[in-house]
Amino acid sequence: MARQTPVRRESGGQPPSLDVEIAALAGVQHGVVTTTQLLATGLNHEAIRRRVRDGRLHRVHRGVYAVGHAALSREGRWRAAVFACGETAALSHLSAAECWNVSRWRTSPISVVTASKHAPAGIDVHRSKHLDPERDVLVWRGIPVTNVARMCVDLTDELDAYQLAYVIYRAEYWHIFNLAATRAAMKRATGRHNLHILEHALELNASGSAGTRSAKEDAFRRAQQSEPLVNVKVDGIEVDFHWPDDNRIVEVDGVHHNRRATKLDDARRDERLTARGWRVERVQNDQNTGTSSTATSPNHTNNGRPSFQ
Repeated sequence: MARQTPVRRESGGQPPSLDVEIAALAGVQHGVVTTTQLLATGLNHEAIRRRVRDGRLHRVHRGVYAVGHAALSREGRWRAAVFACGETAALSHLSAAECWNVSRWRTSPISVVTASKHAPAGIDVHRSKHLDPERDVLVWRGIPVTNVARMCVDLTDELDAYQLAYVIYRAEYWHIFNLAATRAAMKRATGRHNLHILEHALELNASGSAGTRSAKEDAFRRAQQSEPLVNVKVDGIEVDFHWPDDNRIVEVDGVHHNRRATKLDDARRDERLTARGWRVERVQNDQNTGTSSTATSPNHTNNGRPSFQ
């Protein structure tokens, strides 16, 4: 009779096949699992600690582990942060905006909204008693995240109206903005003090404004004594800042404004606007010092359109 090879078991009696089950679970959760899930597979706490020591599990947050290696993707870090903040948690604020690809800001740390009292270190936790799992949260690629309407409400705590108008503009571009849903989310947001910011952002969007597209535009707008129209179309051409009563247009140039082809395009744009009676100026901001200089077009630099990210 052939000799049978005994099945190797770890302390606690878990067969090696559990590693396959755990890897499969992590594979649909962007590489992370929770202690609760590990216990449900049949592991005990000692077996979990052994896997940590052996390098098969890597602690990301309390009760959340990366499987196999610690080099998580962006989505893996998001999923781990939401796991760490409890069952009611969802990716939120600027992290949600990054998730929906409507942000021009890089986020660190990750923002999560939750109804629980969890507050893991390294996560920007926002507590809310009014987070509706049916109306405020979606699951995107396995990650609970606030929908665009709730995200816009939350962003009133972090952005001004012109920045939020940009987020709405981007959401419209991706066909994921719903005005009625946003109004409903605003009505549910009892106790929020900054809803006037979202109201103003909606007014800007309705007027055709794309909001401010860069930190340079933010700084320039805030320095003005009179409020301009921002990123609206004038005679079919979108311009950065516009004062209709003064026949004045200002373009704020970014960091890639010395390319020859772009200069030529800008000259043609400015000539068209100048021929129609507009006074066009271009502002060059020093990215390091924040200083600026102004030149009257035509014959000056390019259109200052930063990337969406």
